[in-house]
Amino acid sequence: MSEQIQVAPPAESYPPAPAPPILQPDAGYLGYDRALLRPMSLVRKLRGVLKYLRVRLRGGPMAVNMEVTYLCNATCDFCDYWKVKRSGKLGDYDYVDAIRKLDPMTVTLTGGEPTINKQLPEAVRRIKESLGFVYVGMVTHGSLLTVEKATALWEAGMDHISISLNYIGREHDEERGIEGLYEHISTLVPQLTARGINVIFNTVVMRDNLDHVVPIAHLARSMGAKVSYSCYSDYKNGNETHLVDPGHAERLESVIEDLVYQKSRLGNIVNSAWYLRRIPAYFRDALPGSCTAAGKWLVQLTPDGDVKPCAELPVQSGYADYKPVSRKIDCNRCWYSCRGETESSLRIERIWELLGRAWRKGA
Repeated sequence: MSEQIQVAPPAESYPPAPAPPILQPDAGYLGYDRALLRPMSLVRKLRGVLKYLRVRLRGGPMAVNMEVTYLCNATCDFCDYWKVKRSGKLGDYDYVDAIRKLDPMTVTLTGGEPTINKQLPEAVRRIKESLGFVYVGMVTHGSLLTVEKATALWEAGMDHISISLNYIGREHDEERGIEGLYEHISTLVPQLTARGINVIFNTVVMRDNLDHVVPIAHLARSMGAKVSYSCYSDYKNGNETHLVDPGHAERLESVIEDLVYQKSRLGNIVNSAWYLRRIPAYFRDALPGSCTAAGKWLVQLTPDGDVKPCAELPVQSGYADYKPVSRKIDCNRCWYSCRGETESSLRIERIWELLGRAWRKGA
């Protein structure tokens, strides 16, 4: 029989909120490993491998985070995008030409809140058609997402939908400033995964939610979804209150150790163990002082068609004039998964892991 576990109270000064129980995985969970990509033909697999080799030899970018708008209907205290009143939009520049120019392995639609843009299915379709091989995802807080909208994106060729989830229960509503958001997400996600749509919870590790981090993986598993972890950074607006301080360092170490264990047990944690194990070092400010991904292997495409080395750094150039940076950027203020996993994917053991999974099962 499955056991039930409760979410422990959050860190002090944050009042606890009742959270639903989460099923502890039983023997039926073992070996679960849903594909990260749609099933692929042999020809498409070969195209993917050749594309990867070409991007590596060319020197990037491997991944493009494509902001489709700065506008957002949430009011998160760690981001100021929701204060923006005006934003460029996809029609303001030739985004297909931009993606062809950058020619990455992956494109992630972001914002602001990307689902504010009503042309997303068309954008996904055109991006897919513009490149021989490209993986397209999206990061959304989910409040505007419906089964119909998600299905339209999936049918247009989107490979996964990432839905932000940092807490189980009403604390998530409070964080985003959107009443009923958690209930909406917990109702929507099982409907999407039942239709074969690839859903990934995007969870930010921070001081306030350490007791929710591992339970979210169990919750995702019970919904047929996956989870990707990232790390909180104060780089967006200087809010340091959510950073993991030394007083919570031991608890963080325990959480990460559990995550690495649950990665093989649950089969739905998409992060590499290499990335997860470096999370405590990031919060201790003990990572190397330079970033090897931003501007070279990873770039940010703004709603105006400009290229930034990453979401937090200044504009580097227009997309037509983009050239990969030739040196490391002196910055260690984030350990976002887009940075860490990009660096991870450039290591031989990670390359073989990803290519091996893709070859076996389109993942």
